[in-house]
Amino acid sequence: MFIQLKSHKAHIYTKNSIDPSKRTLVFIPGAGMDHRILSMFKLDAINNNFNIIAIDLPGHGYTTGPLFNDVESHTNFCVDLLNELNLNNLIFSGHSWGGLIALDLSTKHKNDMTICMNIAYPFLVGDILLDYAKGNLDQAVEFLMKYGVYKMPETEIKTTGFGVKGSGFYGRAKGEIKSPYGTKTVEDDPEREIKLYPLKRLFNQTEKEISSIDLKSCTNFRLKKEQIDRLKNVKYIFCDKDKLARYNPKNEILHSANIKDDIYILNECGHFPYFEDPDQLESVFNKMLN
Repeated sequence: MFIQLKSHKAHIYTKNSIDPSKRTLVFIPGAGMDHRILSMFKLDAINNNFNIIAIDLPGHGYTTGPLFNDVESHTNFCVDLLNELNLNNLIFSGHSWGGLIALDLSTKHKNDMTICMNIAYPFLVGDILLDYAKGNLDQAVEFLMKYGVYKMPETEIKTTGFGVKGSGFYGRAKGEIKSPYGTKTVEDDPEREIKLYPLKRLFNQTEKEISSIDLKSCTNFRLKKEQIDRLKNVKYIFCDKDKLARYNPKNEILHSANIKDDIYILNECGHFPYFEDPDQLESVFNKMLN
């Protein structure tokens, strides 16, 4: 579905036809990603009771128009888009960078619940990763895989291709991996590259530096004090093996959260639970939504 805004032709992916009488689960993908993340989520248990949509932010997926360099501008884009959709009973859900947008959005647009997955606040991104993301997306994604992925899924997950830039490989022979940036040799574990491919290709975008822009905006984003004070009905999903966004019970955004009811920690899982353990993540989503 495409919606024409003032400066953007916005693309929204929908699992089914939108029913205004149902609650709507709005997914906001992480840095450098787009609506294709939904291909990795297991949502069969709620599919019939909710509208399930994923937003392509400017420069991501199929949304065209000027790029944004900060979280707040992406939030305002979402506000304009949601106003056009004119749906009630909204539930915002964002992963990583997308979780920051969802959190910011929850203070600027009426909603019933917000689900933030694998976020840190402040979300400080190291200079090495920022340099990689700007100069060589292959290196940046390798970094994210090294520190973000704890385990491989038991079943292969297939995702469709998109974009002309980004990390990934298109063939393998004796440890040689062919990527858009040429051929490289993976000596340690070529099979791991095969298994990581469905996740890696989610970073492929037509805008070469989109991951760099997103990651930099993570570091710069701060909520105002009055926004933090207004946070309510926000649920948080953390993973015990996540090295990129660690759970900190003393974080200021968690002051109004109830540890028992609002914070869920997935076991034996890293930064990408929808890739690593979609069954465990589905179970938590069902608890939150039902």
